[in-house]
Amino acid sequence: MRRSPASNAPLAGKHGAHLLSATQPAKPTMLKQVVDFQDRKQFNNDYYPGSIVTDEIDTSNGYIFIGEPFAEEVLYNGAFGGEIVARINKRDFDLGVTVYELRPEGKYFHLSYTIHRASYAQAPSRRMLLTPGKLERIPLGMTKLVSKRLSKGSRLVVYLNVNKNPFSQLNYGTGKDVSDETIADAKEKLKVEWSNRSYITAPILRLVPP
Repeated sequence: MRRSPASNAPLAGKHGAHLLSATQPAKPTMLKQVVDFQDRKQFNNDYYPGSIVTDEIDTSNGYIFIGEPFAEEVLYNGAFGGEIVARINKRDFDLGVTVYELRPEGKYFHLSYTIHRASYAQAPSRRMLLTPGKLERIPLGMTKLVSKRLSKGSRLVVYLNVNKNPFSQLNYGTGKDVSDETIADAKEKLKVEWSNRSYITAPILRLVPP
C-alpha cells in the first residue's frame, strides 16, 4: 500500500498526517525529519505498548499515515512487509514501523511493529553500512504474524519513525559497532529524508459471506 500526502487526513501529529494510499504517488517527494539523540526527554515507546487498545497514540516524533475506511469487515491475517526508501546524513540508523487499527469509535488497536537496523536489512548476517546522502532502499522483513478481524469503517494506521526507545540499544549512526557507541557519538543530529516511494504490504483478506 503506497502513501501520499493528504491535507484532509483526520489525524494530525507534529509533522501532520498523510494518506496511506493504494496507488503510487505521481511525483516523488520527501518528508524530512531531524532526530536529536542527545535529547533524552523525547522518546518513542509505542513498539512495546502498555495497552493493546488505547484512546490515542503519540504522534510527536514521526510520521502518521492513515488508510481509507474499510467498506466492509476484513481480515488482517499474516505479517506486513514492504520497503522504506530514505536518505540520511550518517552511515546507519534504526527505523521503526508500527501498524494500528483505528476503529470507528476512535480507539487504536496495536496490530504489529518492527524495528529495523538499516545496515542489516539486506542481509541479516552481514552488515552493509549506508552511504551518507545516498537514497537507500530498506526492505521490511521478518515482521510479526497477526490475525484479527477489522470491522467495517476501521482504518489502517502506520507510524514511521526513528528508534529512540530508552529500553533498546540506540544506534547513533557512526558506523562503529553500535555496542561501542556512546552519547559522545550523538553530537551530530540524524537527518532523514523519507521518500514517498516507500510502501508497505498489508495482509488484508476480504471475507466471503457464507
